[in-house]
Amino acid sequence: MSPFAVLVARWFGVAPGAVRMITDGVNKTLRVVSDQDDVFVRFSPTSLHSHEALISEAALIATLREQDIPCCELVAIDGCSVQGPHIVNGIEYNVLLTQTITGCALAPTAHDARAFGHSLARLHRAPIKGLTRTLTINDGGEIDPIIRPVFEELTGLVQQLSDTPSASGGICHGDAWLGNAINRDGTAVLFDFEFSGHGPLAYDIATFIWALRAEGNEAEALIYARFVEGYRGEYDSPLSEHDLRVNLLRKEINNIRFLCQNITMSREVKVATARFARDTRDFALGSGLSRFAWT
Repeated sequence: MSPFAVLVARWFGVAPGAVRMITDGVNKTLRVVSDQDDVFVRFSPTSLHSHEALISEAALIATLREQDIPCCELVAIDGCSVQGPHIVNGIEYNVLLTQTITGCALAPTAHDARAFGHSLARLHRAPIKGLTRTLTINDGGEIDPIIRPVFEELTGLVQQLSDTPSASGGICHGDAWLGNAINRDGTAVLFDFEFSGHGPLAYDIATFIWALRAEGNEAEALIYARFVEGYRGEYDSPLSEHDLRVNLLRKEINNIRFLCQNITMSREVKVATARFARDTRDFALGSGLSRFAWT
């Protein structure tokens, strides 16, 4: 039995068998089901998210719920939705508790993309004040030598291109792809706000495009078009090809930093990461981006 499951079972007063591991990556996400509860428990290494970062994430979720934005709901133990730090298998974790969202995972279809776009737009236009956390873009950390050349090229390009003013900013999800929402009665309910914060709204749109390309979906242009339709039906925010270009590069930079700081990669994975980064560079700077027009 996983020591994570044993710890969660003790918190909720259930048998360890009532706790199931959902994701076993850098974050460990477990689901605990009982007669009284159906809760997702996310363990985040303190090296990735501090206790203060999870407090900020929980505060954003609570504020979004107050404004009727479709998103996950917090669960509290002894009045706290953020627990920790706890040491499991020699690693220190902070913990966020949220209610399990009833529904089904979004699929890469036109219908689900439109629903996701609509919910993301509601998030972007939410009049939220007083939250000081900033969307992390291009943070510190060592970059593997195999990946470093293309990484340095990407950062240089962003510095050059960022001289041009970008579109409006606001509350960003930070990891806006179809896997971070649940279809509940036709509404995309957002979750996983671990990278959320104030930032350029174009970053979330670029992330959606980046994820479609990473999945290699042949219908990516149609899926994106329906995503834009859903988004602009709720919030007709201006967005230029320049905004998408810069933020696609920023997303790739963040992806490289996350992998280098949190994942033990084989040489093959490092080479593949560098190759995909070059593909993203070429796509962002080339004519292919025009297929993802905002208007």
